[in-house]
Amino acid sequence: MNFILAVSLLVVLTLLASGIFAYHTSCRGRILYGVQSEGRSLFGLTQKEAEQYFTQLGKKKLASQTVSLRSNGAVWKIQPQEVNLQPAAAAAAEEAYNSGREGTFVLQAVTQIKNAIYGCNIPFTASYDESLLQAKLEGIAEKLLVQPVNAACEISVNGAIHHIPGKSGKKLDIAASLKALDKPLKEMQAANLELPLEENPPFVRTEDVANVNAVLGTYTTYYRHGARGDNIAIATQQLNGVLIRSGANFSFNNIVGTRTANAGYKNAAVLVNGKSVPGIGGGVCQVSSTLYNAILLAGLNPTERFSHFIPSSYCPPGLDATVADNLIDFQFMNPLPHNVYILASADGRKITVQVLGTQADLQGKHISIETVGSSRRPSVYRVYSANGQVVEREYLHTDSYS
Repeated sequence: MNFILAVSLLVVLTLLASGIFAYHTSCRGRILYGVQSEGRSLFGLTQKEAEQYFTQLGKKKLASQTVSLRSNGAVWKIQPQEVNLQPAAAAAAEEAYNSGREGTFVLQAVTQIKNAIYGCNIPFTASYDESLLQAKLEGIAEKLLVQPVNAACEISVNGAIHHIPGKSGKKLDIAASLKALDKPLKEMQAANLELPLEENPPFVRTEDVANVNAVLGTYTTYYRHGARGDNIAIATQQLNGVLIRSGANFSFNNIVGTRTANAGYKNAAVLVNGKSVPGIGGGVCQVSSTLYNAILLAGLNPTERFSHFIPSSYCPPGLDATVADNLIDFQFMNPLPHNVYILASADGRKITVQVLGTQADLQGKHISIETVGSSRRPSVYRVYSANGQVVEREYLHTDSYS
């Protein structure tokens, strides 16, 4: 009985193998049964014929494909050539031809049977240049951008500090847009997408200035009208409204930016090796020096500061802070428990810099600046007083002028 079963099984396997071999022979060079794509059977096509079919199908898809992007009533369209959309005809034809031909003989047989029973769908996709799509979206993003409004502080005529709440803007979520467009582009399908927008929060949030309740330090210097005064006004405007968070470092050059003609700066007198010569941005050192005095009085700590070669006319010796593009910076950090906020103004006659913060951070101390020594070699101290008594005298630096 077992012998008969074994012989029968052998006969069946032999017949099956012979059938598969005959099937392979008859389909040599052609796509096997059950393989299909886009609802059409590819059975019997050569790989080249399949590629031609996919090529024509791709052209048809691209001709009718419309990808529309919508937001706030505006519509943008993405054309296939804008993102270099390329149907993968050769790859699809190769995959179709190889279906049922890969692996061992047994694996091929199993695959062919499955294809015959269930069918095998070959995906027909396209590739595109993501960098071109990103550039397209970035152009759209510029049109959709709603800038946020920073929270701010103002001082009224009676000295009261008022808080102006910040307001978030909107911006295109480019990452989400890329993800949403990937499928319709690769599948060469029409799409009508609402572009995703995300919140564009202000750098200075309402809560960032919530604890600002006092002027911690203020300083004023004077200047004359002219090109130098125009430069002073530009640099001062860059300082106005700057927030320095607790523990953060401030860089004058980073905030004010490079002093160039394109930025509006003019030729005016600058000090080079102790001599006055014309230069773009002359006068900006008066802004940095005014700021230096204000932050000292507010209890902030200078971390990088250099004096001029000779004493300045607008502040006492030892209390200037020179700056130069890409060469000399003025920096300080905020060691206080809360954020500080800078108000800076230039009215054509004087610069005033005020450092606003939380009164309790100074722990009831009053700060003053003391210079000792000659005008050519002054030493500078920061003096902390409480209840009319000096509680600390902090040495800052000694300068040497020519």
